[in-house]
Amino acid sequence: MERGEVWWAQIDEKRPVVLLSGGAGPEFLAMQIVEPATSAQKLGFVLMSGEQAVDVDERRRILEEAGPDPLAVGIEIFFGAEEGLAESGVVRVALPKAGKIFCTWGTTVGEESLLKRIGTLSPAKQHELDVALALAGRE
Repeated sequence: MERGEVWWAQIDEKRPVVLLSGGAGPEFLAMQIVEPATSAQKLGFVLMSGEQAVDVDERRRILEEAGPDPLAVGIEIFFGAEEGLAESGVVRVALPKAGKIFCTWGTTVGEESLLKRIGTLSPAKQHELDVALALAGRE
């Protein structure tokens, strides 16, 4: 099992995850791949794509436009057929904000929970994920 692989994992139910750590196990850091936020879920929040987060100027523009008081700022890295998924999903991370703790769908999975390898990240997609995790303080 290698960092950047996409797997079906049995967590509370069968879910896709991307591995953040690799090696021989027995446990791996992973991020759950979830549905993209809906318009209603985005109200008051600022969400940018992984591509926007990688582009320093674009990221700065988005944050400036958001102003000083968004409820939270997050990044959604989009995953789909290229990563082996039949349905599109995202890895969502929240940027730190004083006095707030946000769910980022990070988890630890045991080797026995990894059911089937379904894909791997391209170098560009891995870079998006690395930038998002670094910005969120989860390197």
